[in-house]
Amino acid sequence: MAIDVALVTGRPLLVHGPAGSGKSSLGPNVARELGWDWGVEVVSARTEPEDLLWRFDALQRLNDAQAMRLNPDDQHYYRPGLLWRAFAAEGRFVAVIDEIDKADPDIPSSLLRPLGSLTFETPWGHVVTADKEQPPLIVITTNNERQLSRPFLRRCVTVELQAPDPDHLRRVARCHLRDEYDADVVDGLIALMGDDPDGLPSTAEFLDSVKASIQLGITPGSPKWNQLAAVTLLKTLSEGRTR
Repeated sequence: MAIDVALVTGRPLLVHGPAGSGKSSLGPNVARELGWDWGVEVVSARTEPEDLLWRFDALQRLNDAQAMRLNPDDQHYYRPGLLWRAFAAEGRFVAVIDEIDKADPDIPSSLLRPLGSLTFETPWGHVVTADKEQPPLIVITTNNERQLSRPFLRRCVTVELQAPDPDHLRRVARCHLRDEYDADVVDGLIALMGDDPDGLPSTAEFLDSVKASIQLGITPGSPKWNQLAAVTLLKTLSEGRTR
C-alpha cells in the first residue's frame, strides 16, 4: 500500500525498521519488479547538501587547467546527482537515498523543495523537472539514529519494515532455492539463531548460510555445521561477544 501511494502521489517513500529488515533492498526490488531503471546514493556524514542534485568535478577541472585545456564554462564540470538523474530520466526511475539519518540535518532540509515539487534549479539557472504524470519513485531509508524534521516527514509516505521472523525466512528461502530447498538445513539454521529478535540475522545473511550449507554439503550436526554458523550467522566479534 505504501509503495502504491508513493507511486500515484509522487511523494517520497520513507522506509524505517531494524537492521536486516530489507530497507536498502526494497527500492531495487521494486525497480526490478516494474522493469524500471534505478540508482542509489548511500548518505554519510561527508555528504554535502547539493550532492544528491549535482557534483562539481573539481579534480577534472584541475587536470584540464594543468593540461592547458580548461573549459571556460564551469557548467562543463558539473555532474548529475541521483535526483537529477531520476528527474531527467526518459523512463520511470527508482532513486534510493540510503541512510538519510547519517547526514547532517542540512541534507533533509535542503531536499524539502526538490522532493515537494519534483523540480530544482542548477547553479547556472537550468531548471530540472520530473514528469508529473510519470514521476520517479524516491525511496529514502532511515535507521532512526537521528530525528527527522516534521516538514520533511510531512512530504513523505512512510512505512515500517519488521525484522524477519522464522516463518518469513522460511518463505524467502523457498522462493530463492525452489527445488534445492532443504527443510532440515533451513530449520537447523533457524534453531541456531535462538528466540531473541535482536539476534536474528538479516535475510541476506540467512540466505548466504542456507546456500553455503547446501552447496558445500554441510548438514546439521556435521563437524563443520557450527563453523558455518559462526562465519555466516553468529559473527563472533574479536572481543569475544557474539551478535
